[in-house]
Amino acid sequence: MSTLPSLPGRILGIDVGGSGTRVILLENGTVTVRPEGPPMNALLTDGFVGHLRQIIEAADATAAGIGMAGVRLPSRARDLGEALTRQTGRPVQVTSDADSARAGAFLGAPGVVVIAGTGSMASGWNGESSARAGGHGFLLGDEGSAYWIGRAAVRAALRWQDQLGGSAMIHRAVIQATGQDLDALIDEVCSHPAERNRLTALAPVVTTLAAEDPEARKIALRAAEHLAALAEAIRRRLGPLPVAGAGRVFSAPVIWDRFAELTGAVRPLAAATVGAALLAGQRVNGA
Repeated sequence: MSTLPSLPGRILGIDVGGSGTRVILLENGTVTVRPEGPPMNALLTDGFVGHLRQIIEAADATAAGIGMAGVRLPSRARDLGEALTRQTGRPVQVTSDADSARAGAFLGAPGVVVIAGTGSMASGWNGESSARAGGHGFLLGDEGSAYWIGRAAVRAALRWQDQLGGSAMIHRAVIQATGQDLDALIDEVCSHPAERNRLTALAPVVTTLAAEDPEARKIALRAAEHLAALAEAIRRRLGPLPVAGAGRVFSAPVIWDRFAELTGAVRPLAAATVGAALLAGQRVNGA
């Protein structure tokens, strides 16, 4: 990690997402990892404000920054921040998870970050203007995300089962990874559509198979191209900014290599948790 700004106080940085809630404490330019919280999403999780309040109060921080999945509107972020400020008795700033990821990726400098975890989206800032792309949720978007990859895997397995194409290797791997036949998996996914872990867990299965199965490789490369398109959509609006890729989907070399080839992307300088703390610290200190 690059050298971090030394901001006064003990500033909590919280990165809230569908795979978990990561927490750090930033004090005198030093990062201390705190215990993680549960997976949360502002659109899908009941009672998430109470969970966040507990995390903030347990850390005894002087201020907190939260990058929150599911927060799309600045007014929604502002309302959440004001509510948590009242409840915890300390300044709390809420932004989208993309904004905190971008702040961490470039330590507050201009750039574009593409996030690919449970969902997918991009956020950019050129020093004057900002823009977003993607982040429309698993029903209407999230192309290239872990959920999108897992759903593509199940579709390939179903096509093979129906003798419409697909992949025998993916069919076998999906059944092995989920521990059930496809009919049972369909029932579970359709009965609990907001519980995305069943499909996101299949993303590493696809990227591992990509080395030997053409269908899996096609899914992985298509995911990388979707994610690169998000970055380019931001660049068209804000100019030729540097790009970073954040999120566990980029841990797969097959996806990262293609994404970097298309965008010239680099790895983030710091995590989204650090970005959330930096944004909160700058606001509290009037930077």
